[in-house]
Amino acid sequence: MSPSLHALVARLWCLHWPGPRAPGGPAAALRSAGVVLDTCLRRLAFGIGPRPVLAPGDDGGAGGELSTGWAAYRFLLEVATGLQSAVPGETNVFGQFRRAWDEAARTLPATERALLGPVVEALRADTRALRATHLQGIAGGSYGSLARELLAPRRDARVLFVGSGELALSMLPLFRAFDVGAWNHRAPAFRAGWPPASACRRFDSDAADAAAAWATDLVFTTPADPAHDAAWRHRLGRTTPRRLVHLGERRADGPCWPGVAARFDLDDVFDLAATRELHRRRQLAAAARALAELVEARLAGPRPAACSA
Repeated sequence: MSPSLHALVARLWCLHWPGPRAPGGPAAALRSAGVVLDTCLRRLAFGIGPRPVLAPGDDGGAGGELSTGWAAYRFLLEVATGLQSAVPGETNVFGQFRRAWDEAARTLPATERALLGPVVEALRADTRALRATHLQGIAGGSYGSLARELLAPRRDARVLFVGSGELALSMLPLFRAFDVGAWNHRAPAFRAGWPPASACRRFDSDAADAAAAWATDLVFTTPADPAHDAAWRHRLGRTTPRRLVHLGERRADGPCWPGVAARFDLDDVFDLAATRELHRRRQLAAAARALAELVEARLAGPRPAACSA
Protein backbone atom coordinates (compact mmCIF):
# COMPACT_ATOMS: atom_id res chain seq x y z
CA MET A 1 0.00 0.00 0.00
CA SER A 2 1.33 3.44 -0.88
CA PRO A 3 2.00 5.79 2.05
CA SER A 4 -0.74 8.33 2.73
CA LEU A 5 -0.14 12.03 2.18
CA HIS A 6 -0.07 12.46 5.96
CA ALA A 7 2.66 9.86 6.34
CA LEU A 8 4.71 11.48 3.59
CA VAL A 9 4.28 15.05 4.88
CA ALA A 10 5.34 13.86 8.34
CA ARG A 11 8.76 13.14 6.79
CA LEU A 12 8.93 16.38 4.78
CA TRP A 13 11.72 18.86 5.44
CA CYS A 14 12.37 22.27 3.92
CA LEU A 15 15.50 24.41 4.14
CA HIS A 16 15.23 28.05 3.15
CA TRP A 17 17.95 30.65 2.68
CA PRO A 18 16.45 34.11 2.03
CA GLY A 19 18.29 36.53 -0.22
CA PRO A 20 22.02 36.89 0.24
CA ARG A 21 22.12 34.16 2.88
CA ALA A 22 21.86 31.50 0.18
CA PRO A 23 24.98 29.30 0.34
CA GLY A 24 26.98 28.82 -2.85
CA GLY A 25 28.81 25.58 -2.05
CA PRO A 26 26.43 22.79 -1.01
CA ALA A 27 24.13 22.83 -4.06
CA ALA A 28 25.24 19.31 -5.13
CA ALA A 29 24.51 17.88 -1.70
CA LEU A 30 21.10 19.52 -1.69
CA ARG A 31 20.19 18.27 -5.15
CA SER A 32 21.06 14.69 -4.27
CA ALA A 33 18.70 14.83 -1.29
CA GLY A 34 15.80 16.94 -2.49
CA VAL A 35 14.37 19.51 -4.86
CA VAL A 36 16.24 22.82 -5.09
CA LEU A 37 14.56 26.08 -6.07
CA ASP A 38 16.96 28.95 -6.84
CA THR A 39 15.65 32.46 -7.45
CA CYS A 40 17.05 35.97 -7.07
CA LEU A 41 15.30 36.15 -3.68
CA ARG A 42 16.07 32.79 -2.12
CA ARG A 43 17.44 29.30 -2.28
CA LEU A 44 15.04 26.66 -1.09
CA ALA A 45 15.43 22.89 -0.82
CA PHE A 46 12.89 20.29 0.26
CA GLY A 47 12.67 16.53 0.39
CA ILE A 48 11.54 13.44 2.26
CA GLY A 49 13.78 11.34 4.43
CA PRO A 50 17.30 12.13 5.58
CA ARG A 51 18.15 15.80 5.41
CA PRO A 52 21.60 16.70 4.00
CA VAL A 53 24.16 17.66 6.61
CA LEU A 54 25.66 20.90 5.38
CA ALA A 55 27.54 21.99 8.51
CA PRO A 56 28.31 19.87 11.60
CA GLY A 57 26.12 20.82 14.53
CA ASP A 58 24.03 23.31 12.54
CA ASP A 59 20.39 22.24 12.78
CA GLY A 60 19.46 24.87 10.20
CA GLY A 61 21.90 23.56 7.61
CA ALA A 62 24.61 26.18 7.10
CA GLY A 63 22.34 29.06 8.05
CA GLY A 64 19.19 27.80 6.40
CA GLU A 65 15.78 28.14 8.05
CA LEU A 66 14.46 24.65 8.73
CA SER A 67 10.79 23.67 8.79
CA THR A 68 9.36 20.17 8.85
CA GLY A 69 6.06 18.35 8.46
CA TRP A 70 2.97 20.43 7.86
CA ALA A 71 4.82 23.67 8.63
CA ALA A 72 7.11 22.85 5.72
CA TYR A 73 4.12 22.03 3.50
CA ARG A 74 2.46 25.34 4.35
CA PHE A 75 5.64 27.31 3.67
CA LEU A 76 6.14 25.59 0.29
CA LEU A 77 2.54 26.39 -0.62
CA GLU A 78 3.07 30.04 0.33
CA VAL A 79 6.13 30.13 -1.94
CA ALA A 80 4.43 28.38 -4.86
CA THR A 81 1.40 30.71 -4.74
CA GLY A 82 3.61 33.80 -4.66
CA LEU A 83 2.50 34.84 -1.18
CA GLN A 84 6.14 34.78 -0.04
CA SER A 85 7.34 36.86 -3.00
CA ALA A 86 8.50 40.48 -2.99
CA VAL A 87 5.50 41.11 -5.28
CA PRO A 88 2.81 39.11 -3.43
CA GLY A 89 0.67 36.95 -5.67
CA GLU A 90 3.06 36.97 -8.65
CA THR A 91 2.86 33.92 -10.90
CA ASN A 92 6.45 33.43 -12.07
CA VAL A 93 7.50 31.50 -8.99
CA PHE A 94 4.99 28.71 -9.71
CA GLY A 95 6.70 28.10 -13.05
CA GLN A 96 10.07 28.07 -11.27
CA PHE A 97 8.68 25.57 -8.78
CA ARG A 98 7.54 23.26 -11.59
CA ARG A 99 10.91 23.52 -13.37
CA ALA A 100 12.76 22.73 -10.15
CA TRP A 101 10.70 19.56 -9.77
CA ASP A 102 11.37 18.54 -13.36
CA GLU A 103 15.11 19.19 -12.96
CA ALA A 104 15.18 17.05 -9.82
CA ALA A 105 14.51 14.00 -12.02
CA ARG A 106 18.20 14.16 -13.05
CA THR A 107 19.70 14.38 -9.56
CA LEU A 108 17.24 12.91 -7.06
CA PRO A 109 17.26 9.11 -6.55
CA ALA A 110 14.21 7.47 -8.09
CA THR A 111 12.95 6.13 -4.75
CA GLU A 112 13.12 9.60 -3.16
CA ARG A 113 11.40 11.20 -6.14
CA ALA A 114 8.62 8.60 -6.05
CA LEU A 115 7.96 9.33 -2.37
CA LEU A 116 8.03 13.08 -2.92
CA GLY A 117 5.76 12.93 -5.98
CA PRO A 118 2.39 12.86 -4.12
CA VAL A 119 3.47 15.80 -1.95
CA VAL A 120 4.46 17.84 -5.00
CA GLU A 121 1.20 16.97 -6.75
CA ALA A 122 -0.77 18.08 -3.68
CA LEU A 123 1.18 21.35 -3.60
CA ARG A 124 0.53 21.94 -7.29
CA ALA A 125 -3.19 21.17 -6.93
CA ASP A 126 -3.52 23.47 -3.91
CA THR A 127 -1.60 26.24 -5.68
CA ARG A 128 -3.89 26.05 -8.70
CA ALA A 129 -6.97 26.10 -6.46
CA LEU A 130 -5.81 29.14 -4.52
CA ARG A 131 -4.80 31.02 -7.66
CA ALA A 132 -8.14 30.29 -9.32
CA THR A 133 -10.27 31.29 -6.34
CA HIS A 134 -8.32 34.10 -4.67
CA LEU A 135 -5.40 35.35 -6.75
CA GLN A 136 -6.88 36.03 -10.17
CA GLY A 137 -6.40 39.56 -11.44
CA ILE A 138 -3.90 40.81 -8.86
CA ALA A 139 -3.47 44.18 -10.55
CA GLY A 140 -0.15 45.75 -11.36
CA GLY A 141 0.63 49.35 -10.54
CA SER A 142 2.42 50.49 -13.67
CA TYR A 143 1.46 53.70 -15.45
CA GLY A 144 0.57 51.62 -18.48
CA SER A 145 -1.89 49.35 -16.69
CA LEU A 146 -3.43 52.27 -14.80
CA ALA A 147 -3.81 54.40 -17.92
CA ARG A 148 -5.34 51.49 -19.81
CA GLU A 149 -7.90 50.93 -17.06
CA LEU A 150 -8.83 54.61 -17.01
CA LEU A 151 -9.19 54.79 -20.78
CA ALA A 152 -11.00 51.45 -21.04
CA PRO A 153 -10.45 51.41 -24.83
CA ARG A 154 -13.05 49.67 -26.95
CA ARG A 155 -12.00 46.84 -29.21
CA ASP A 156 -11.88 49.15 -32.22
CA ALA A 157 -9.85 51.82 -30.41
CA ARG A 158 -6.99 53.70 -32.08
CA VAL A 159 -4.75 54.79 -29.22
CA LEU A 160 -2.35 57.64 -29.89
CA PHE A 161 0.70 58.23 -27.68
CA VAL A 162 1.74 61.88 -27.66
CA GLY A 163 5.44 61.73 -26.82
CA SER A 164 7.98 59.00 -27.49
CA GLY A 165 10.22 58.87 -24.42
CA GLU A 166 10.97 56.08 -21.96
CA LEU A 167 7.54 56.29 -20.34
CA ALA A 168 5.77 55.76 -23.67
CA LEU A 169 8.15 52.92 -24.49
CA SER A 170 7.31 51.12 -21.24
CA MET A 171 3.55 51.53 -21.80
CA LEU A 172 3.32 50.49 -25.43
CA PRO A 173 3.24 46.68 -24.85
CA LEU A 174 0.20 47.02 -22.61
CA PHE A 175 -1.83 48.43 -25.51
CA ARG A 176 -0.82 45.85 -28.13
CA ALA A 177 -4.40 44.56 -28.34
CA PHE A 178 -5.38 47.85 -30.02
CA ASP A 179 -4.26 49.89 -33.00
CA VAL A 180 -1.52 52.12 -31.62
CA GLY A 181 0.01 55.28 -33.02
CA ALA A 182 2.70 57.66 -31.82
CA TRP A 183 3.43 61.31 -32.47
CA ASN A 184 6.29 63.41 -31.21
CA HIS A 185 6.95 67.09 -31.79
CA ARG A 186 10.58 66.36 -32.71
CA ALA A 187 11.12 64.24 -35.81
CA PRO A 188 14.49 62.82 -34.66
CA ALA A 189 12.71 60.94 -31.86
CA PHE A 190 11.71 58.26 -34.37
CA ARG A 191 15.12 57.82 -35.94
CA ALA A 192 16.43 55.66 -33.09
CA GLY A 193 13.94 52.96 -34.03
CA TRP A 194 11.20 53.74 -31.54
CA PRO A 195 8.44 53.01 -31.77
CA PRO A 196 8.90 49.89 -33.90
CA ALA A 197 6.97 50.27 -37.12
CA SER A 198 5.69 46.70 -36.78
CA ALA A 199 3.97 47.53 -33.48
CA CYS A 200 2.93 51.12 -33.91
CA ARG A 201 1.87 53.64 -36.55
CA ARG A 202 4.26 56.58 -36.54
CA PHE A 203 3.12 60.12 -37.30
CA ASP A 204 5.75 62.64 -38.33
CA SER A 205 6.11 65.83 -36.31
CA ASP A 206 4.31 67.84 -39.02
CA ALA A 207 1.38 65.39 -39.08
CA ALA A 208 -0.17 66.29 -35.73
CA ASP A 209 -3.53 67.15 -37.34
CA ALA A 210 -3.64 63.78 -39.08
CA ALA A 211 -2.71 62.02 -35.82
CA ALA A 212 -5.49 63.84 -33.95
CA ALA A 213 -8.04 62.94 -36.62
CA TRP A 214 -6.91 59.28 -36.57
CA ALA A 215 -7.05 58.77 -32.80
CA THR A 216 -10.04 57.68 -30.76
CA ASP A 217 -8.13 57.65 -27.45
CA LEU A 218 -4.98 59.53 -26.43
CA VAL A 219 -2.19 59.08 -23.88
CA PHE A 220 -0.02 62.14 -23.25
CA THR A 221 3.37 61.12 -21.85
CA THR A 222 4.73 64.67 -22.17
CA PRO A 223 5.13 67.19 -19.32
CA ALA A 224 2.48 69.85 -19.01
CA ASP A 225 3.29 72.63 -21.47
CA PRO A 226 0.78 75.48 -22.01
CA ALA A 227 1.62 76.08 -25.68
CA HIS A 228 1.89 72.39 -26.59
CA ASP A 229 -1.32 71.43 -24.79
CA ALA A 230 -3.22 74.43 -26.19
CA ALA A 231 -2.34 73.33 -29.71
CA TRP A 232 -3.64 69.84 -28.98
CA ARG A 233 -6.85 71.14 -27.38
CA HIS A 234 -7.46 73.11 -30.57
CA ARG A 235 -6.86 70.04 -32.76
CA LEU A 236 -9.06 67.78 -30.66
CA GLY A 237 -11.82 70.36 -30.63
CA ARG A 238 -12.27 69.62 -34.35
CA THR A 239 -12.48 65.84 -33.82
CA THR A 240 -14.41 63.53 -31.54
CA PRO A 241 -11.90 61.56 -29.43
CA ARG A 242 -13.44 59.36 -26.78
CA ARG A 243 -10.99 59.55 -23.89
CA LEU A 244 -7.70 61.16 -22.98
CA VAL A 245 -5.23 60.61 -20.12
CA HIS A 246 -2.53 63.24 -19.56
CA LEU A 247 0.36 61.96 -17.44
CA GLY A 248 1.88 65.42 -17.13
CA GLU A 249 -1.12 67.31 -15.72
CA ARG A 250 -2.52 67.52 -12.20
CA ARG A 251 -6.17 68.05 -11.42
CA ALA A 252 -5.72 71.46 -9.81
CA ASP A 253 -4.03 73.08 -12.78
CA GLY A 254 -5.23 71.04 -15.74
CA PRO A 255 -7.28 73.06 -18.24
CA CYS A 256 -10.54 71.97 -19.83
CA TRP A 257 -10.32 69.84 -22.98
CA PRO A 258 -13.46 70.61 -25.02
CA GLY A 259 -14.66 67.88 -27.31
CA VAL A 260 -13.08 65.08 -25.24
CA ALA A 261 -15.65 62.71 -23.79
CA ALA A 262 -13.56 61.95 -20.69
CA ARG A 263 -10.23 63.39 -19.54
CA PHE A 264 -7.96 61.93 -16.85
CA ASP A 265 -4.80 63.28 -15.27
CA LEU A 266 -2.09 62.20 -12.83
CA ASP A 267 -4.41 62.58 -9.84
CA ASP A 268 -6.84 60.12 -11.43
CA VAL A 269 -3.93 57.72 -11.95
CA PHE A 270 -2.87 58.06 -8.30
CA ASP A 271 -6.45 57.59 -7.06
CA LEU A 272 -6.83 54.42 -9.11
CA ALA A 273 -3.47 53.12 -7.84
CA ALA A 274 -4.59 53.66 -4.23
CA THR A 275 -7.88 51.86 -4.88
CA ARG A 276 -6.03 48.99 -6.52
CA GLU A 277 -3.62 48.69 -3.60
CA LEU A 278 -6.47 48.54 -1.09
CA HIS A 279 -8.23 45.87 -3.16
CA ARG A 280 -4.95 44.01 -3.60
CA ARG A 281 -4.28 43.93 0.15
CA ARG A 282 -7.75 42.60 0.84
CA GLN A 283 -7.36 39.99 -1.89
CA LEU A 284 -3.98 38.84 -0.57
CA ALA A 285 -5.32 38.69 3.00
CA ALA A 286 -8.21 36.52 1.80
CA ALA A 287 -5.77 34.28 -0.07
CA ALA A 288 -3.62 33.89 3.06
CA ARG A 289 -6.68 32.90 5.10
CA ALA A 290 -7.77 30.44 2.43
CA LEU A 291 -4.29 28.92 2.33
CA ALA A 292 -4.35 28.35 6.10
CA GLU A 293 -7.80 26.76 5.84
CA LEU A 294 -6.68 24.55 2.95
CA VAL A 295 -3.66 23.28 4.88
CA GLU A 296 -5.86 22.66 7.93
CA ALA A 297 -8.25 20.65 5.73
CA ARG A 298 -5.32 18.59 4.44
CA LEU A 299 -4.13 18.06 8.01
CA ALA A 300 -7.59 16.93 9.10
CA GLY A 301 -7.68 14.19 6.46
CA PRO A 302 -7.07 10.47 7.03
CA ARG A 303 -3.95 9.87 9.07
CA PRO A 304 -1.77 6.76 9.26
CA ALA A 305 -2.61 4.31 11.99
CA ALA A 306 -0.38 4.47 15.05
CA CYS A 307 2.17 1.70 15.32
CA SER A 308 1.63 -0.74 18.17
CA ALA A 309 4.46 -1.18 20.65
